[in-house]
Amino acid sequence: MIEVRPFGSEKAKQYCLVNEAGMQLTLTNFGARIVEILVPVEENGGLRNLTMSASSDEEYQAKDAYPGATIVPVAGRISGAQAEIKGQTYRFTENEPGRTLHGGVNTANEQYWDVELDEATNSLTFSIQLADGFNGFPGNVRVTARYRLTPDNAVEITYTAQSDKDTIFNPTNHVYFNLTGDVTQDVADHRVRIAAQTYVPLGEDNLPLGILEAVDGTPFDFRTGATFAQGFSLEHPQNALVKGYDHPWILDQVAEPVEVISPDQKVRLTVATNQPAVVIYTYNFPSEEMATYHGAFSLECQGLPNACNVPDFGSILLEKGQIFEHKTRYQFAW
Repeated sequence: MIEVRPFGSEKAKQYCLVNEAGMQLTLTNFGARIVEILVPVEENGGLRNLTMSASSDEEYQAKDAYPGATIVPVAGRISGAQAEIKGQTYRFTENEPGRTLHGGVNTANEQYWDVELDEATNSLTFSIQLADGFNGFPGNVRVTARYRLTPDNAVEITYTAQSDKDTIFNPTNHVYFNLTGDVTQDVADHRVRIAAQTYVPLGEDNLPLGILEAVDGTPFDFRTGATFAQGFSLEHPQNALVKGYDHPWILDQVAEPVEVISPDQKVRLTVATNQPAVVIYTYNFPSEEMATYHGAFSLECQGLPNACNVPDFGSILLEKGQIFEHKTRYQFAW
């Protein structure tokens, strides 16, 4: 059974999925969000929460409304808070100076999504309609976010979308991990492998510079495995700029391009996705009530940020009537 519980305000619900291995996935309709990923790795089968979490919708609203949430229509920053779509310029809500971040204000991560449970597949599907013109984005866009906890200990996320106008769409999930289970510890000693030859450097405004740089000889080279600590020294100007990592890597087309192992080597996380890039943010500007500085990291699979305004960054155009599908799988072993 999928257990349904209150989660703060009257509108908020929490859903708990469990598999035969004892792994648990808890979700909420507030922001179509992952709340907890719990694995029985502690002594006597005790559960370890691998994510940065809050206990209610009100707590997310008060402290940080992004963790675990579905980010739509467009993740990341859009330069000039505008983009050209099929020859027409659209202006978006400017919620950072000269930029639109994560789709603007009061967007889907702060809304209460509809939900449909499917106990037969141990999954549930959240859905929402983004209204034409909301935060400046064209099209009535129907979005679904399906989460499934598999028998082999994976969390599968599938996003779909369809619009009645040409628009742009580049979603992601903003779950934050700390595989120690303790977000008061930084993640410096997590061992990371990323199958990526290039990453995207940022400018002073945190927007991509519009170029790709080789990871060779930089703290962005995780091809053979390294710890986040190599960037936390802030010796490289790109790490110093954002106080850690807040960058996209262009993923090699391999089955599991990302792997992270906990410092105690008890938990292994691998990622598979049909998206071209992963953005890793190491909670460099924390809400201290949620986690410490560098106390968590994201693995946001998506198209390249600001692709709508950068030539050669790929297309995030969603044409009228086209069906969009994004798949990401977080696989856990312990």
